[in-house]
Amino acid sequence: SVKNYIYQHYAEDLSLETLAEKVYLSSGYLSFIFKKETGSTIVQYLTNVRMEQACELLCHRPDLTMEEIALQTGYNSTTYFHKIFRSKFGVSPRQWQQTMSEK
Repeated sequence: SVKNYIYQHYAEDLSLETLAEKVYLSSGYLSFIFKKETGSTIVQYLTNVRMEQACELLCHRPDLTMEEIALQTGYNSTTYFHKIFRSKFGVSPRQWQQTMSEK
C-alpha cells in the first residue's frame, strides 16, 4: 500500500513520517519493512518513481519546460531535479530528451 501511495502522490512533498502515518506504523519500522520487502529504501523508490515520470513527460510532453517537469515530479528546485536526473542517467534531462526523440 505504501508503494501505491507513493505512485499516486509522487509529486507531493512526501516524508517517511507522512507515509508511516498512512499505514499506522512507526517510521523506523516502515523503513525497515519497506527495505526488506522491496530491496530499496523509501527514498530510492520515490526517486525511481519520480524519474520514471520525468522520462514520460520528457518523451510525451516536449512543450513543458524543465521547471514544469521538475515541479510535476515533486522537485521544487530545477537545479536539484537536474542533479538527481544526471546522477541516475548520466546525462541531463534535455540530453536524454534529445536522444529519445532521435530514436
